[in-house]
Amino acid sequence: MLQKTSKKAGQMLAGSVLLCCLIVFTCSPSQAQDWSFAVGPGISSYIGDVSEQKLSNPGFTLNAEAWYYLNDNFQLKSGLSFYNLRGNDTDTTRLRSFRANNIEVYTSAMYYFKRGVFTPFAYLGIGFTTNNPMGQSPIGEWDLKNIEPEGEKVPGLVGIVPFGVGLEYEITPVLSLVADLSLRYALSDQLDAVSREIIQVDQLSAEAVEYHQTLSTYIARQVNEEPTIRGGSSSDNDMYGMFTLKVKFTPSTSILGCIDPYKYSRPDRRRKRRNFDPI
Repeated sequence: MLQKTSKKAGQMLAGSVLLCCLIVFTCSPSQAQDWSFAVGPGISSYIGDVSEQKLSNPGFTLNAEAWYYLNDNFQLKSGLSFYNLRGNDTDTTRLRSFRANNIEVYTSAMYYFKRGVFTPFAYLGIGFTTNNPMGQSPIGEWDLKNIEPEGEKVPGLVGIVPFGVGLEYEITPVLSLVADLSLRYALSDQLDAVSREIIQVDQLSAEAVEYHQTLSTYIARQVNEEPTIRGGSSSDNDMYGMFTLKVKFTPSTSILGCIDPYKYSRPDRRRKRRNFDPI
């Protein structure tokens, strides 16, 4: 299942990049200059009940974005990410460790600060993510979305509010490096399938009971002898963070016209002191 999910995510990411390129090269040259595309790897980290509201062990992230120029201070960007979350539960009365391979889609408004060789920016947006938590136990993995370990539905799709800051380093007018640090506030407390403070044992399915029994002998005894077991906290929604390093490409009339890209210059939209014109 994990291999199929990873393969599907890779296909979606590659398809999105191909579609973006197709759009750019079928646009007029002036339209193409308004678009930029960024892609790169990074790390992700979960914050929630299992990690006691702290950053958890990092997972792998692959991110692709399309940026649209509005003016010198504002841009819009939309993105797609394949990311991994991990939570290691050290609470011996619960032991609800999990991992998840998810895909997110989002769009954000970006504000560019004073432009230079290094240009800082900040952004805020909205989007959604798939939600596929897999519970970890001594006998293997459990699909928590299917077994519902707290006797309530675990959503497969969750809204998110992405916000963050970044730094862009311009190598040439068509090529940049982008460092991006962000958080995603989830509109749910179920990214880890841990939400209810008190879990009623008689509301659990047979699979959910079996899952809890496999976590430890102490928890198995609680499930068998007590009417309730301990869960998490319903007061705080889950979050996850990302740090990515991306290569950003801005198509130009020079590239579309098969001319040396270093000759391309936009003095009205870039700083004037760097004008790439070797001729």
